Amino acid sequence: MTPAPGLRELKADVVRGRVIDGAVAVLTDGRPLTFKDVAREADVPERTVYRYFPTRATLLAAVFEWTNDQIGYEGPRPTTEAALLALVRQAFRGFDDHAAVVRQMLIEPDGRRARLADVAARRRAAIALVRNEAPDLDPATRDRVAAAVQVLTVASTWQSLREYWGVDGEAAAETSALAIQLLLEAARARSHDARPH
Repeated sequence: MTPAPGLRELKADVVRGRVIDGAVAVLTDGRPLTFKDVAREADVPERTVYRYFPTRATLLAAVFEWTNDQIGYEGPRPTTEAALLALVRQAFRGFDDHAAVVRQMLIEPDGRRARLADVAARRRAAIALVRNEAPDLDPATRDRVAAAVQVLTVASTWQSLREYWGVDGEAAAETSALAIQLLLEAARARSHDARPH
């Protein structure tokens, strides 16, 4: 049985959460992310920010996790079209709810590193989804379809649709969902044609 966290651990979790909230506030205001401003927003000494997050990269990785938690990215990655479409709709609405932070995470170099930290897992999940939906595709085609499907689910797609088409998260999600549906429909047809008859 795992012992309950002690008072010190609980306090550390609270302070860590305040620092993350401070970073979110700075990014939401569109200000450059400095530890001094984060400390001011979190109402903690600057050295406390460094104690929990020794670098901008570690701080932005925590903000990335916070954003995913707020959006509802939890559990296993989708392996069916229906589950993926539900996730896209949920995520794009969440991107709207936290638009300023998401945009900053898209342009910050350390934000990019945080987003790409799990790229291998994202690729595997996209390949597994396409393999599930269109099992008889040749590996090269499967990987290309998986790449296109995966790219249609990310914040940069949401951002591009907002900028180029002036749509909100809901319309961006439906646009992305339609593209995914059409892509997987074509992949299933190609997979069917590839089966030995």
